Amino acid sequence: MIFIAKLSALLSVAYLVKVFLYPMFKPVNRRQKRRARSFIRERKDAAFRQKLQRMKKTIAQNYVGRLLGSAERLRFQRMADRLDLAVSPEEIRAEQLMYASAAIVFTAVAMSANRLLGCVAAVLIILGWLYPVTELEKKIEKKNKNIALDFPAFFSMVYYQYSKSVNIYLADIIRDYLPNANPDMAEELGVMLDNIEYGEEYALKQFKKRVPLRYVIKFCDILETRLKGYDNISQMVYLKNEVDEFRVIALEEELLKRERSNARLQFVLIAVLAVYIAVYYLFTVLASLEMFQS
Repeated sequence: MIFIAKLSALLSVAYLVKVFLYPMFKPVNRRQKRRARSFIRERKDAAFRQKLQRMKKTIAQNYVGRLLGSAERLRFQRMADRLDLAVSPEEIRAEQLMYASAAIVFTAVAMSANRLLGCVAAVLIILGWLYPVTELEKKIEKKNKNIALDFPAFFSMVYYQYSKSVNIYLADIIRDYLPNANPDMAEELGVMLDNIEYGEEYALKQFKKRVPLRYVIKFCDILETRLKGYDNISQMVYLKNEVDEFRVIALEEELLKRERSNARLQFVLIAVLAVYIAVYYLFTVLASLEMFQS
């Protein structure tokens, strides 16, 4: 009985040590240390980027605003709104000045080393000035292309739903199509879904304003006409034929692009194989010559 009591007391002490003292001195394995260091480093980098972003925004608002015309300000704002970026036109102009200034410094250093190299490096000043705007335009073009490629499938669903019944709610069609949409199309449809709360006509007007593509504008005009009570299923058939033809052309272009890429890859592989064979026979001949000389 005394032995059982002592054993119980010992187990109780061990349990208390494990619960209260062991966690305080518990060793941390390498994986946890690595994760903690990575997390701390990411937090420091994020804080540093936020500090730079605040400095850039302050400089842009206080000093760069005077260097922007009304037309450029409107253009940059439309680009930012199209990509849903939280940047102001002044920040875009500040990035242009930053890249151009860095290019001017590099050109001056290159000019001091070699006049010809400095003249070639001067092209970087123009490229640095155009780079921020060009990148935004490329992103917008890529986004519009992804939406255009995904739009025929979306319109086919809309067409079949409206051809079955007039009493169709556009929001239901959008919700059904969202799981199958690509990220860019899903983003636009999500915004459209939010705008439908203010009315379908408002959502359609905002959709064609955000995505001014030919087929999107036609689609919005047709649905706006249907909302006014007109049965324009014939126009929907005509538009469906157009978007189906566009989808076929886009698929053919993608197929040709992949064929050209495969042909280039095969050519590179053949060239590498030819170089390998040539080097192999060259070393074989050299080895034979050395053998005869000896």
